[in-house]
Amino acid sequence: MSIAPLVLNNYIMVAELLGLWVMLGSNVHLKKRTITATRIVIILIFVEAICWSVERYTREIGYLTWTRILLTPTIYLLHPIIMLGIMDMTESVKKNRILLYLPVLISAPLLYSSQWTHLFYWFDENNLYVAADSILKYYPYILFFLYVIAFVGSFFVRYARYGTAERKGILISIVAASIGALLHVVFDIYADYSTLFASLLLIYYLSLYVLTAKEDPLTHLMNRQCYYADSENLKEHITAVVSVDMNDLKKINDTQGHDVGDQALQTVADCLTVTRLKNKKVYRIGGDEYAIFYLGRTEEQVKSDIELMRAALAQTPYVCAFGYRMVEKGEVEKAMISADQAMYSNKAELKNTRERQIVAYKEATIRVMHEALGSGMWGMEFDEDGNMCSVEWSQEFRRMIGFEDENDFPNTLESWSDLLHPEDKERVLKEFQDTIADYSGKKNYDVEYRLHTKSGEWRKYHAIGRLLRRDDGLPLSYVGMFVDITEWKPQPLAQELL
Repeated sequence: MSIAPLVLNNYIMVAELLGLWVMLGSNVHLKKRTITATRIVIILIFVEAICWSVERYTREIGYLTWTRILLTPTIYLLHPIIMLGIMDMTESVKKNRILLYLPVLISAPLLYSSQWTHLFYWFDENNLYVAADSILKYYPYILFFLYVIAFVGSFFVRYARYGTAERKGILISIVAASIGALLHVVFDIYADYSTLFASLLLIYYLSLYVLTAKEDPLTHLMNRQCYYADSENLKEHITAVVSVDMNDLKKINDTQGHDVGDQALQTVADCLTVTRLKNKKVYRIGGDEYAIFYLGRTEEQVKSDIELMRAALAQTPYVCAFGYRMVEKGEVEKAMISADQAMYSNKAELKNTRERQIVAYKEATIRVMHEALGSGMWGMEFDEDGNMCSVEWSQEFRRMIGFEDENDFPNTLESWSDLLHPEDKERVLKEFQDTIADYSGKKNYDVEYRLHTKSGEWRKYHAIGRLLRRDDGLPLSYVGMFVDITEWKPQPLAQELL
């Protein structure tokens, strides 16, 4: 046997694999691990072709050799091993990965010892192949087809977020290759599968490259380019759009690091695809922005799916704002703009609710302190434009200046300011307003003044207050307390108490 016939018989395969090897060096989309796994598969296919050619040569010898005894099981094992290598190209199986290797590991000693056990096949003294008189004679082929099925399943799970169009190429090539291999078994034709593997690898690599180019590398959702292409190509089929925005990603990145932020984005992506709804396409279109297209879905189905995604997110530390709109007459872009507006409204509502929760917690803490100190609590709320919208005087505050309830002392700023001593009023109100105007957040309200009580006497009080602000600096809530220091004057109240 010479090298020339081996190369000429496999000329197309050699040309294909060498070309693919060279192309791998210029790849910019696939991971280094994927490129390494692809090169390993190329080497395995070359090894299989060489083993098959040498084994075919040993068949022509009139006597049995150790070379054939060793090469035949090696070829049988190389077929599923090549499929394992192709699966490794996309890391499509991560959990329980060792289970995939068990059938090969178990089969290896059984195949290599079959010459003596006659379990699957053996060779007689005339170098003739003798198959076992049972279904076990098909075991090497069954093992190979099991790995083909495992590959198809893992590939479809890995790219389940994509439509069927993106996976048709690899499915067609797998089915065609499997039919070809099956026909060789049915008609008992001993064939070299290396050319088949080479063609399959090329088609798979092309499909993988196309899919990866359309994929967001972090979340494995479809990327912004796909979003723009699908919004145009599928506009007649898109019936609803959803805009999704993750809250507080910047805060996570700044306080916990970008690795934690990346994990958060991946978790959110998993929550958005948890339902695996058919004809639902999910995209990551920005840092913390996602978009969803529904094809042929009703409004009730869309709303139900949004609730399921929210329920999944509720099991995580992360919060997302949602906005959706139904599409009319292919106006996808118009619907998306409207969905964005709805999402931003939801985002503001969620943010305001969160801020209110923080304020309520702080106010509850302050209220406990007031009860312990025997002081009176007061508070003011501001709207989104920074204008004071409500004032609340606690019952303890009213009691300290002789009033009984809201009818007696209304919840207005004038109820208090009108009772200030004329000599103190301008100074106290200026301090009050200066604290509101100080967007740096460093200034606190800390004054002493005289107040005219209901009984008609002037009493002296020490008041402190702290302004809580929104992220944009606008005031959110003004809370404080005051104590009667007419008879005695305590040590200055620590601002840290607030």
